[in-house]
Amino acid sequence: MEKQEHHNDFEALCAGYVLGTLSASEVAEFEKALQNATPEQQQLLEEMNVVRDEMALASGFERPSPAVEESIFTAISEDKPASAPVKSTGNVIPLWVYKAAAAILLIGALSLGYLNFGLTDTVAEQQVRITELQTELERQNQLLNVLAAREITVVMMGGLDPSPDGYGKIIWDTDNRQAVLQLANLPAPPEENDYQLWLIKDGQDPISAGVFTFEQPSIDLFFKVEQLAEDPSPVSNAFAVTLEPKGGMPQPTGDMFLLGAQE
Repeated sequence: MEKQEHHNDFEALCAGYVLGTLSASEVAEFEKALQNATPEQQQLLEEMNVVRDEMALASGFERPSPAVEESIFTAISEDKPASAPVKSTGNVIPLWVYKAAAAILLIGALSLGYLNFGLTDTVAEQQVRITELQTELERQNQLLNVLAAREITVVMMGGLDPSPDGYGKIIWDTDNRQAVLQLANLPAPPEENDYQLWLIKDGQDPISAGVFTFEQPSIDLFFKVEQLAEDPSPVSNAFAVTLEPKGGMPQPTGDMFLLGAQE
C-alpha cells in the first residue's frame, strides 16, 4: 500500500503534523491540503495545537478513565487491519497510529473545552455574588450615613388592612435631605406593581418619595429614599406606603399598606 493510501485522512495527518511525526513529503502534502481546508478543518488544527501546548505545560500525567481508554483502543483496533504489523516499515507510520493520536488530542480538546466552560460559569456566579454583596454594602453605608447625622427624624408606620402585620420606619436626615426606608412583613408586589412612599405635610396632598419593589416577602428590607428632597413641616409630617402601577403615580390610587405620623 502506498503512502498516499496510508495518509489520506485529514484528521490523522493533522495529529501527526501537530506532533511533528510526519515525513517531509507528508508535511508538504498536509500543508498543501491546508490551503483548501474547510473552516472546520482549520479549527481542528487550532484545537489540536492548543491541546498539545496544554499537555506540554501539564504538571504531571494523569491516567485516563477505563472507559476513555477502552473507547480509544476500540477505535484503534477497528481501524487497524487485522494482519497489519505493529511496527512500521522505513519512515512510513501506519495510519492507525495517527488516528490514535488524533483521538487522544480530540478528547483533550473536549476536556479543555468543558473545563473552560465550567470556569466561565464559576466566574459568572462569583461576579453575581460580588454584585449582590456590593449592593448590600452600599445599602449599609447609606444607612450608616443617615444614622451618623447630628439630627434625625424617625417616623414609625403601622400595617393597615391589606397587610395588618406590616411594619415600616423612616429614618430621615432632614438637614441633608436623605432618608432610609425600612420595610417588614409586606407581601412582594405583583409584577405589574410597585410600592410607593408618600410624604404628607400638614394634611396636604401627598408628595411622592419614590417607588420600591422586591421579589420575596419583606423581612427588614432597607431602601435609600432617593426622592425625599423636602424639608419637614414644623407642624405635621406623615408617611404612607401604597401599591401603585409599575413606576408609580403622581398621586395615590392604590391600596394603602402602611401609615404613620411623626410624634
